[in-house]
Amino acid sequence: MIYIVLDIETIAHPDAHLWVDDVKPDGRLKDPEKIAADIIEKNIERDKTFALHPDTNLIVALGYHIIGHSDDPHCLLMRDAFEAKELLRSFWEEYRALDRRQEVRFVTFNGLTFDIPTLLSNSLWLDVEAPNVETDKYRSPHAEFDVMWRLSRKGVVKPHSLKFYAKRAGLPLLDKVNGSEIAQMVKDEDWTGIEAHCMSDVGLTHALANRLKLLRM
Repeated sequence: MIYIVLDIETIAHPDAHLWVDDVKPDGRLKDPEKIAADIIEKNIERDKTFALHPDTNLIVALGYHIIGHSDDPHCLLMRDAFEAKELLRSFWEEYRALDRRQEVRFVTFNGLTFDIPTLLSNSLWLDVEAPNVETDKYRSPHAEFDVMWRLSRKGVVKPHSLKFYAKRAGLPLLDKVNGSEIAQMVKDEDWTGIEAHCMSDVGLTHALANRLKLLRM
């Protein structure tokens, strides 16, 4: 078995607002200024969700560590659409090469509902051929290795964040970046900081998977 411990960082696609439906103001409002203010507020709240949806976000960093094949972790930084297309293509080529040799499992934190669907959707919209990775939590072979899915007792209890579980496990937390800061870091061209944050999350996910004894070598 080969395990790919995986984490991605995303931002909102700059064109996402062109694809979604217009927001509707509160129907009880009559004053034009209040209506305009309500629309602005709802647009702001709507736009906050773009980075979290596979069809309205952009991957800016893909961190992964192949366990059972290589000891070297990788972080692919995607500064523009051209880089994203080329790096996603090379990632999937590496995945297919591994999959031809042994069974491959993604080890993630909330990967079933975010990381894997985002990888697949970003690949689709960039015209990159991706493998057919099952994401149904009841049928996917990767479900067993979704750390959040396991720690939430398969959705029975409300899950916490990755950093919460890391603290609960007593793991060292050197990275202080929050995922909500990634968009500003991209604007600031702080790619070193983005890489460090992404690889920190890969390391924490790996450590928690080990705590759960998910990786059988």
